[in-house]
Order: sequence, then structure tokens, then C-alpha cells
Amino acid sequence: MFRIAICDDQDDSLRLIDRAVTRYFSERSDLQADISRFDNPLEFLNALHSSGGWDIVILDVCMPEVNGTEIAREIRNRHDRTEIIFISYSTEYAVEAFALNAVHYVLKPLNEKDLREAMDRAIKPFSEREKKTIMLLLANGIVQAVDIKEILYIESVAYRRLVHTSTTLYEETRKPLARLHEELEALSPGQFILPYRGYIVNLDAIRTISTDRIIMQNGDFILIKRGDFRHLRDIFFQWSFRNRDIENSNLYQQSTS
Repeated sequence: MFRIAICDDQDDSLRLIDRAVTRYFSERSDLQADISRFDNPLEFLNALHSSGGWDIVILDVCMPEVNGTEIAREIRNRHDRTEIIFISYSTEYAVEAFALNAVHYVLKPLNEKDLREAMDRAIKPFSEREKKTIMLLLANGIVQAVDIKEILYIESVAYRRLVHTSTTLYEETRKPLARLHEELEALSPGQFILPYRGYIVNLDAIRTISTDRIIMQNGDFILIKRGDFRHLRDIFFQWSFRNRDIENSNLYQQSTS
């Protein structure tokens, strides 16, 4: 299920984009979408912080109070894995748009063929990676969607859960560590382990394991009991070899297809 958001302050344009996107998904029986519509950029920003974000966002560039590029910058500051499509009457903002890693820049008046091409480009990265996200409840009621592949480890410090990712440190304010581990286990069984009291570690983010510590790919380390070394090392090796077997199998299938 793709989560799509459209933001355009012009009612006619909003309805046109909505119809085109709805038709796009109706013609793709393999895809489903939940489409949210906004005619006010401030309402969009409020929803962004409370909903956890979207997979694909279609933004009008020129809007009152907050323009589309400012919204896109906020999305990028959140480190959301969101594909952004800009809609505009002018190419004036195209350079800035692509600097924000927009997947496409569609000119008005809207041509449905151009929008279909933009949607094809936006969806392509999702077919290349299986995105699994966990929702974090941050301060001030903000909901943040985080791709579990980005999580390095989670630590519990003085009743706080600090989620360390490859780019950002988040503080989960409500869920206990056990609940976070349950959700991660449901999304990817066996990938996240509890090596020591107060820690959840992503096996994919481990560089090496020594007799007294786990060393993460970013250089951080987590102390372990010496008696747990062999057990944790075996879990790490088994996970690494299992993933290698899966990758080799996928490569073999591609080469024989």
C-alpha cells in the first residue's frame, strides 16, 4: 500500500492531479494507494509531523505562506525516504527542486502522460528495495516513520529510548524497549537482537564482535558480557551467511531468467 500525498492550493489543479493519480493506480492491479489531499501547505506540514510522512508526495511549487520547495526541504530534514514530484507553471524552480532530490518536475497545465511518467519514476525505487518502516513517537506528538534498514541500534537511557540511525538520533518517548523489539521482530524476524540489557542491535549494522564488545559500522561500540561472546558471534555469522545465500540465490535467478 503506497501512501500518497498531494498538496496544491488551486482546487481545479488538486482535483485534476487527484483524478490522474487515482486512475494511475486503478490501472495497476498490482499496486494499491491511500491518497491524502491538501489545499493548504500549513495543513500539509501539520499532517506531515503527525502522520509519519508519505511514500510519494506531489507538491505544487508556488503556494501562499509556504512554497513547495520549503516543504520538500522539511521532508528532507526529517530524513524521510519520500519520493517528491513537483508541479509548476514555470521551470524557474527546477534547479532547486532537483537539488532536493525530486524524482520529477511536471509543468502545468498538467498533462496526464507526464504525470504517469513521474509516478513510474517515483514507484521504481520501491520495487528496488523492500521498505519496512517503524513508527516512532517523538516529542510534541510528532510521529516519525523510520526505515528499519537505517537503524543501527537502540539504547535505553534513564527511561529514554534513543534510536541511532545512519543519519539521525531519534528519541522515542512512549514505547518501551520490549515493544520496539517486538515491532522490529515482526517486520524482519531475527534481524534485531538484544545483546545486553538496555540495547537492541541491528545485525546488518555490525562491523565486528570482539570478546567484550560489539563494534558498529559507524564506530560506536556496545559492551557485552564475555560469556556471551561465542553465542552472539554465532548469531551474527548465521545471519550474515543466510543473507549472503539469499543474495547469491537472487543473482542466480536473475542470471538464468
